[in-house]
Amino acid sequence: MPVQVWAGAATLAKSAVAYNAGTLNRCRELGVRFMEVFDGSGCGWTSHSDIDKANGTIRTVEEAAGWPISHPRCLRAFGPRPDLTDPV
Repeated sequence: MPVQVWAGAATLAKSAVAYNAGTLNRCRELGVRFMEVFDGSGCGWTSHSDIDKANGTIRTVEEAAGWPISHPRCLRAFGPRPDLTDPV
């Protein structure tokens, strides 16, 4: 793999993790406990091939912080769900 390709993927991954961490930290500060996951339709929770598909699921802020992305070039983002007090 050329260094330029590797560096591009690493930069995208680090920026995605930082963006999602910022979202999750702010939600914690506001007392939000649950997040909705927005991701590619075939993307798994812990890796692209994980059978636990992420898109559209509800996760705790702690779960989301544990897996802010699942692979390089991951599209994952989180939306706060302050309306939820118990997991769905």
